[in-house]
Amino acid sequence: MAKYQKLKEPVFVSRVEQRGSIYGGDIYEVDLTGIKSQKTYKTYVDPQNNNFRQWQGIMDAAERKGVVLTNIKLKDPEKLLVNADSMPTVEYVVSKEELAETLADYWDSQDHYKNLFGDSDDA
Repeated sequence: MAKYQKLKEPVFVSRVEQRGSIYGGDIYEVDLTGIKSQKTYKTYVDPQNNNFRQWQGIMDAAERKGVVLTNIKLKDPEKLLVNADSMPTVEYVVSKEELAETLADYWDSQDHYKNLFGDSDDA
């Protein structure tokens, strides 16, 4: 059994899209964004698989709310592909507006400190 790399940052659900599967039927493509790195990760959730139960509530909540997750494992770190068999932990569920404001404040503060300590690419 393969050992998957645990993601070292929380992520939030940035998009859920239902689409056709290459194997027939429909699947859900879920985009997750790293809170620290702002990298976009992706996973595919199939309603026919057992892992659908652990993602269904997350995807439903993400339609209306901002959802922050931890305990995510990467299946392919180079492709930023998340293992859909991860057992995600829901850390926060807040309004999308509140999550957007909190993330904007956090990211702005990181840019400020990055520039303050000379880590800027402009130096």
